[in-house]
Amino acid sequence: MQQGTHPRKAASGRRFPFYDAMKPSLKLLISLMSTLISASMAAERVAVREAIPVEVDTESGAVVVQITSQPVISTNVHMEQRFASADGRRIAIERQPFGQPPELWVCDLKTTRLYRIGAGRAMTASFTRNAVYYLTPPPKTRLMRLNLADLSTREIMALAPDALPRKLAVSPDERWLVAGPFLVRDNVFRLDLIELVNGKRTTLCELADIPNPHPQFDPGGCARLLVQVNRGSRFSAGAGFQKLSGPQGATLCLVAVPSGEVTPLPVGLPDTPFISGHSTWAGQSGRVVFTTAPGVHDSLLAGTGVYRLTPGEARPVQIVSGQPFNHLAVSDDGRFFIVDDYRTQTIHIGGVETGRFLKLCDSRTRQGKPQYTHAHPYLTPDNRHVIFNSNVTGVTQVYAATVPAAFLDKLARLENEEPESQP
Repeated sequence: MQQGTHPRKAASGRRFPFYDAMKPSLKLLISLMSTLISASMAAERVAVREAIPVEVDTESGAVVVQITSQPVISTNVHMEQRFASADGRRIAIERQPFGQPPELWVCDLKTTRLYRIGAGRAMTASFTRNAVYYLTPPPKTRLMRLNLADLSTREIMALAPDALPRKLAVSPDERWLVAGPFLVRDNVFRLDLIELVNGKRTTLCELADIPNPHPQFDPGGCARLLVQVNRGSRFSAGAGFQKLSGPQGATLCLVAVPSGEVTPLPVGLPDTPFISGHSTWAGQSGRVVFTTAPGVHDSLLAGTGVYRLTPGEARPVQIVSGQPFNHLAVSDDGRFFIVDDYRTQTIHIGGVETGRFLKLCDSRTRQGKPQYTHAHPYLTPDNRHVIFNSNVTGVTQVYAATVPAAFLDKLARLENEEPESQP
């Protein structure tokens, strides 16, 4: 063959018709093989097992297992979004090696095997699509997507140092990503809207008092975002929080996507007692559930509890009263809330409709200032496990409590009982 002669041409210059006809199929086959190889490599990540049986709760029957045990801080990631696979089998956890960037790991709850994904900070998740989004460490920070079904990863986009968000929220269909908050001017912050299909970035809204917005998309499919507003807060880029909130405390609002229209909710003073800052959507029900006033004096304990609100209603409904409940999550079917008691560190599961609850287990964590010492319990999408943190061993680790079917049956019976008549 002469130099420069195309290998698909004969010496006379004619093409091979069979090759040309097969070319699209060959390209598709090569692409599929590459995808399968990538998924296979992801599935073959080296597994380790650190699990230690802890106890069987004598009251509920919950089997508690410590799923991490190496002397490194390990946390279950915040519970407002389920960092779990759709079938509830796999969960994402974060580990903090001393002097190193955080690492993203995955635990298979059926086998208790742990898989290291790589350096990165978990930011948001869409459990219905088995997706976890995380940021790789600087200086070349990239937004990555982890598929919990096969443990494969792919890059979404590179992020400039001046565009790194402290919070992210992804819509259930993975169409939109909300990033922020970005300080615009004194006490006013911006939330950005990113279209994941093309990376287009625009301003969603600008709001005062949202240095800690906890943005959460409605899992029910409505294009709206739940945002926490810390009224009277003081925050600077250099020093962080100087004041968490003012005399009014925090409240909540909804932000429509993509219009950015803001709707205040009747939450916090003067409509309810001070909110704790822990709120979440109740599955796909369209309801919002939140806790109020942890740590108040005993004389004010009646205002402490759990509330639910359907946006559009004039006032929230208090479903639990007189209980010092703090961190909160709701099951993905919208039926059950999961809370911890800030005094005893016990974990309870209750009904969103009636507020009746039962103790599941003890977290035994010694809650301090670092967020990773907080229990942050949540229920996996299959309602099979409650995942929580505890530093009872001296180093924060991740635990899983198996929820017995009999426990949920008992709770369901409580939910169906007629309320007691008032004297």
